[in-house]
Amino acid sequence: SGKIQIPPFQRSFVWESKDIRFLLDSIYRGYPIGSFIFWKTTRKLPRSRNVGNIDLEMHSFSKGTEISYVLDGQQRITSLFAAVKGAKIDGDKYRFLFDLKTKKFVVKQGEDNISYIDEDISNLQISIETIFTESRAAYRSIIRQYPVDYEEVLDNIYDRFVGYRFSVISVMDKETDDEDEKSEGVRQVVDMFSRINETGRKLTVVAKMVARCWGEGYDLSEALEEFYARHKELENIREQTLLQAASVILNHRKSRTRDILSTKIHKLESEWDNIVTAFLLAVEFVKTKLKVKNLDYLPFDALLVPLTYLFYQQKSLSNEQTASIEKWFWRACLSNRYDSTVESKLEEDCLEFDKVLEGKEPDINYLIDWEQLSNKLIGQRYNLRNAFVKTVLSLYSYAEPKNLTDGRDIRFEGLFSGYYKHNMHHIFPQAYLRKTYPEQKDYFDSIVNIMLIPAITNLEILDKEPSQYFTALKESNNNLDEILRHHYIHNLDDSGIFENDFMKFLSYRAELLVEAFRVKTGISSELQTHFAINPSKPLDILETRIRSFIHENLKKQTEESYWEDRIPTDIREMVNRKIKDVIKRHPYGLEEYDRDDVKIQFLDVMDYSKILISNWDVFGTLLGSKQEAEKHFIALKHYRNAIKHGRSINEIDRRTGEAAVLWFESVLSQNYPQE
Repeated sequence: SGKIQIPPFQRSFVWESKDIRFLLDSIYRGYPIGSFIFWKTTRKLPRSRNVGNIDLEMHSFSKGTEISYVLDGQQRITSLFAAVKGAKIDGDKYRFLFDLKTKKFVVKQGEDNISYIDEDISNLQISIETIFTESRAAYRSIIRQYPVDYEEVLDNIYDRFVGYRFSVISVMDKETDDEDEKSEGVRQVVDMFSRINETGRKLTVVAKMVARCWGEGYDLSEALEEFYARHKELENIREQTLLQAASVILNHRKSRTRDILSTKIHKLESEWDNIVTAFLLAVEFVKTKLKVKNLDYLPFDALLVPLTYLFYQQKSLSNEQTASIEKWFWRACLSNRYDSTVESKLEEDCLEFDKVLEGKEPDINYLIDWEQLSNKLIGQRYNLRNAFVKTVLSLYSYAEPKNLTDGRDIRFEGLFSGYYKHNMHHIFPQAYLRKTYPEQKDYFDSIVNIMLIPAITNLEILDKEPSQYFTALKESNNNLDEILRHHYIHNLDDSGIFENDFMKFLSYRAELLVEAFRVKTGISSELQTHFAINPSKPLDILETRIRSFIHENLKKQTEESYWEDRIPTDIREMVNRKIKDVIKRHPYGLEEYDRDDVKIQFLDVMDYSKILISNWDVFGTLLGSKQEAEKHFIALKHYRNAIKHGRSINEIDRRTGEAAVLWFESVLSQNYPQE
């Protein structure tokens, strides 16, 4: 009857159908299956759960009706209800049957038992639900339809199940009207529940904490259910991660099981909403700043724990703090930091985040084998359960991959399904590789050979050779080169794709991935990456920054325009000529050309040098050596002119030019950081 209930502090049903078959077989053989322990009370507990789908209308019971709450044996009793009463498990109805020929239990999905009786008879099987009919007479009327040869077997299984003696222990609740005594009685029951479950299949820390909270009047189970109901995209984030995040906040950065279980419950309850807010800010940081759009790519849930600690203390981060946390994230992922001894590392990282909050640099020198990283990438087979694979997929996500055919962003949210969901595409298709490179089969599924594109595009490519489908894409899409940069393929001509050279391609792309990881971890600068793949871009970025650097510092020297007093005469005259030429072609918006921030945009590289040198009283302390500044400007000029005009450049000019870019970048980063 519905008088048996699951108390709210019990974990959810976790058995699978094979576990239930094993339990039924044990009963059939007459083996002991352990005791059921019930807490018998007249109290109507809030949020108690039914066994299976057997409905219980609490209001139909008169006051004083005794209810049996399951303290031990929930998995077994739910299994029996599922098999005997036709209950559902996780929304699915299972039919458990005994095969009369093999004398083994089988499981099938199905709805009401009556619809299947003829089929069961034909298959020489009988359902457990049929065995437990209203009476032996009703059972006899059913089994008469089976071949007479199986009458003894059918009688035997009925007797074994109906006559099985279950061991039941009842804990009686003390009748009292005293509220303190009632509360103490609940705490004792919760303690008993925890002790019982210390043996056998261990309770998780979440189950223990739910029970402990419930015993002190806080329904943590309801809080967790509400959290996941509101944020369905986080359903794969473990409940334990949330409790670890709460623990590092409430227990001085500690998150071991004993720390979680020693949390002051009233404090957890009062701070729960703030902890959830911080947790969601951590998730938002991962998705927007780190651009890991799909949380399935997060190598470790635990990464969210110190981030939650950080955002609990401070709701938004400065640019410098963000840069530090980004480096921490990628180093923690690449070093496989949370693969073991997680709790101690969480504490260490929370301590380092305290430094970040104080405006200091954290100590995040985790061990990464840069020399072997390229080989590791090539040799790593795609497997979404692997943390290293998830790290690489996170990097792919960071690059904001585009559809090869039209350049649209790949959508990572749950909006794409079927043909339009993002898909793991083999750049060198497997069918093509099996025909062409059978000796390289160990590398077919290399994570380096994987690209994120919509499934419909993947189907269009199928088993075509790379040179064929990339040539077709290039002919139909003028922006393909730019799109491929979002997939870490920066130059098709160098990639090995047009030669259909699989191993050359893997080496080429692996090196680009290594360089991207070096930038993300702060080992290399982004400018160094651009030197190899798009040398014009760092020059454009640098020129913009130098102009802004000059403008902002000269603007501080006067309340009015600095142009007449601070800009050399020959430069002013040159700018005036350029402006007149523009006005002739575009005679509108004339007033804007009187502004200093507009005029300064007409300067050339060596104009910057002359302005800085002529205003050394302003820039001397920022640039250090006048001689060094002039030397680097000359090198920058030669390098820039060669790059911008497509001229060949010798190795010396290239290296001195790149060094000049890095020198200016270093100076500007110290004195004029980017926003």
